Amino acid sequence: MIRLVKRLLFFLTLVSLAPMIGCGDDGVDMSKSVTDTNAAPVSLAAEIARAKSEHKLLLLEFGSSDSCPPCVRFQQQVFSTSQFEAFAASNLDFIHLDFPLKASLRTETVATNELLSRQFDQDVFPTFIALDGNGKEFWRMPKSLDEDPEFDSLFNPTNFIHLMEQLKQKE
Repeated sequence: MIRLVKRLLFFLTLVSLAPMIGCGDDGVDMSKSVTDTNAAPVSLAAEIARAKSEHKLLLLEFGSSDSCPPCVRFQQQVFSTSQFEAFAASNLDFIHLDFPLKASLRTETVATNELLSRQFDQDVFPTFIALDGNGKEFWRMPKSLDEDPEFDSLFNPTNFIHLMEQLKQKE
């Protein structure tokens, strides 16, 4: 019971901060959101090693597939497009860390996601974090709770891919 209360408080804290970065509905149809309730827990060490050996950019996305309209908008307008999928297949190790409020994930997945959220001091949705080949963070968006001027332009797959290409060069 205490664990459930802690989990609920953690999620409520994260979600309560979301409006500060414009987590309005953005005209997104939330009824079309999809949560992978069977998602396996992430092994960050294995993902770092894989991204390094495959010469890919490791990108973490912290979000909520069922309660954060910008997160759902990214999924619908960017991540599910053939343009992004083709780019990601050869250039990204893209890790989605989900914090749904309406659906339940596997217990070990929830524990891992919460651990990574604390490790990366993540407190708003969506947050994207790029890691170098040693697992060190070198880029984050949003950088703070303040609006990021680049944010809205990233709902276009071409713009998002262009940003990922720039990050890959910096790595």
